Amino acid sequence: MISAAYYFRAHLYTIVPRQIDEDLAWMRAHGADAVVVGILEQDLDAARENMDVICAIAARRGLEVWITPSRWGNLVAGCPKVPSIFCATRHEAWARRADGTPAMNFLGPIASVHHPATLEFMVGTLDRCLRQWPVRGVVWDEPKALRGADHSPAALAALAGRDPADPAVVLDAQCGFFGRINRMLRDRHPGVRIGLFGFAHDAPLAERICAIDGLDAVGCDGRPWRRSDGGSSDNGDGGAPTKFLLDEGRTWLAAARAAGRAGLWLVENHALPATDLDLMDRRLPEVLACAPEWLLWYYYPRSLPDPDAHMAVLGRHLSTIPR
Repeated sequence: MISAAYYFRAHLYTIVPRQIDEDLAWMRAHGADAVVVGILEQDLDAARENMDVICAIAARRGLEVWITPSRWGNLVAGCPKVPSIFCATRHEAWARRADGTPAMNFLGPIASVHHPATLEFMVGTLDRCLRQWPVRGVVWDEPKALRGADHSPAALAALAGRDPADPAVVLDAQCGFFGRINRMLRDRHPGVRIGLFGFAHDAPLAERICAIDGLDAVGCDGRPWRRSDGGSSDNGDGGAPTKFLLDEGRTWLAAARAAGRAGLWLVENHALPATDLDLMDRRLPEVLACAPEWLLWYYYPRSLPDPDAHMAVLGRHLSTIPR
């Protein structure tokens, strides 16, 4: 099992090297193999020294550096939640609704996977990341437009008469887009690891997503317990969770392995009230016993009433993973 820590400290913009060292030392002491850093579009130019520091300390601590492209083209998740610079500056590459208005979500316009500028931007930015830093892995975090119809001129031309609102057509276009990026990235950087995960509750899409070209690992994120356990959502609305590793997550693991991929789970261990911390403590042994080939988890995640208690519980379970 590969264990990797989701780590978003770089976005503080002012970082203290000894604190980075303490963080990465904790990760390594608790069995982490890699640190996964969220990269915004602007991070290749603004405050790039933060990533330089993380990479240097990771090398000293024996951790691989992976990245998760964050909010690029408004097509993927990642942290923090910010609008896409590409979408702000390249209006011609927007996906469109049937009435011609831009396809939007709460962060603004969404890039069209059919427009050549979108592919050029995604591949070019990834290539810069891997040339600029010693990045060994890329994790695609929750592709956001798997159900988004696109009526832009580029989409209508590419689809050649197929219905742009047909869910199967939309899904094939999105999966094909990420597959093309993966293949192009591997051509330039043959040794890179590439993983992708969706929402656990998107299990009906798992078989198609697991067939995306160029992936080493594929899976989902979700709460580290069962639906029958209850608990709270990770989005801070006080509602019930909708995605669970010990329910739909098993479907994803089976689909990944059937497709010849490693299974990937991201433990959604943020925004936990004290009662959910107890729940995570009780269920994490079962999560680990499922043995996803890639296990990701948040290091000091957001929205916790007692972060140190949270990390003590998480760390105790991570330390049981065979190294």
